[in-house]
Amino acid sequence: MVYCALMKKTYSTLPPPGMSRRDFILSSFAASFVAGCRTADLFGGPVLTFGVVSDIHVTAASTEARYEKALRLFKERGADAVMVCGDIADWGTVGSWELVRDAWKRVFGDSATVPLLCTGNHDFEGWWYGDMTMDMHASGHSEDEAIVKAPGGVKAMWEKIFGEPYEPVRLRRVKGYDFVSAEYAEDEKGKKRPDVAGFLVAYAKRLRDSGKPFFFFQHLPIKGTTGDSRGWADGGSVFPVLKMFPNAVAFTGHTHCPFVDERQIWQGEFTAIGTPSLSYPGLPGGHENGSAKRDGSATNAMPMVPVRRDLEGTQGFFVNVYEDRIVVERIDVEADGAEAAPAWIIPLAGAKPFAPAEAEKRVPVPAFPEGAEVRCEMRNTENRQGKWTIVMTCEFPSAVVPEGWRVFDYEIRAVPKDGSEPLVKRFLSPAYHKLPSCEPTCQRFWFDVAELPQDKDYVIEVRARNCFGKESEPITAGRVFHGKPGLGKAKR
Repeated sequence: MVYCALMKKTYSTLPPPGMSRRDFILSSFAASFVAGCRTADLFGGPVLTFGVVSDIHVTAASTEARYEKALRLFKERGADAVMVCGDIADWGTVGSWELVRDAWKRVFGDSATVPLLCTGNHDFEGWWYGDMTMDMHASGHSEDEAIVKAPGGVKAMWEKIFGEPYEPVRLRRVKGYDFVSAEYAEDEKGKKRPDVAGFLVAYAKRLRDSGKPFFFFQHLPIKGTTGDSRGWADGGSVFPVLKMFPNAVAFTGHTHCPFVDERQIWQGEFTAIGTPSLSYPGLPGGHENGSAKRDGSATNAMPMVPVRRDLEGTQGFFVNVYEDRIVVERIDVEADGAEAAPAWIIPLAGAKPFAPAEAEKRVPVPAFPEGAEVRCEMRNTENRQGKWTIVMTCEFPSAVVPEGWRVFDYEIRAVPKDGSEPLVKRFLSPAYHKLPSCEPTCQRFWFDVAELPQDKDYVIEVRARNCFGKESEPITAGRVFHGKPGLGKAKR
């Protein structure tokens, strides 16, 4: 599943000053893991393995299939446990939790594999979330089925359906390793957050002095850690206390951010990892073809990267714990567990390859093929509201990066020759959330002509960017355009 080119790479035999040879070797593994040889062949057998998914958003039996497929992939790998970082039930209904339980029983039966689940906001609130509610009604279900409205509420339903005690924060143990989970809320109204800090302080000696990593998981991203939380992080109370535990590895969900964004792993005083969604991808803001819109790709207008209703981009992790490192394999469940990106290798001592400054060094800057240029043409079409418009289409070859990495996005600029402010647009590749093999050889995006510079000369430039915003050298259309006056005032 996970491969690297390690055997083809030559390493210096001397560590840098101040770094032990052991830590140097571990940091070299972490910094250079790319496609080519199996992780198991490289490191031998792990002492603990577990699958991680998040935001499974089960509604009815048809959506349960994605979760069951992930479970079967983890079972084939011999997982000791499976972690779900919240948003188990899209509508927050009792029946959805029962489907999740039934899928587990079909796959694992009475095996020793341990389920590690926690709640998310949808488990408390999904039944009143606007478009979710409409979907729920259209499928023949109602608000009366909400978990929070059932006798005894969330706690009673959890213990009845999943057969384990429910506490706002709790500790489970798998093969000698501790897992601490925090629920989305402590009360049935979904407002009061659990006292994670108090719990961790109470168990500080056990967790810190174990000589092993421990794993923390909750639904909301931890404020101050992984990228692209889009303001959805927790209230900030978890970060200060986790700083006490350099051996903590935290998994969170909620953003639905595909892990092509290398900012989804963070190392500081502890390690935090943002888990992608098993149900549908979330898209970063500020892109012409990606937004919070959940459906709709117009035939003629700029196609949106599909999200919720397309149910693409089902991703997760398979975690291998060794005595001195953790290997986090990034897999595409939809593609039968295929490698979606290079594994993250986390040394348990010494080097921190995913500290923000180091992470920026790891991620290559894209480049366009030699001789690449932009082809532009004007055409009539309709926008997403069905109104007539003129667009300038821009076609150019996809940028390239070393094997295993991805281009994050493209920036297209209409740059006036008189030095005035350029028009800047950003676009995601239509394969942003898919396997590298799905990347098209040519990208095609466009401007609404009415937005282009009016009555002045301008040139078109395109840059490819990595997730840290570092840009390639630009390619151009090789010609100067002149904006026709009055287009911005034309009757639309």
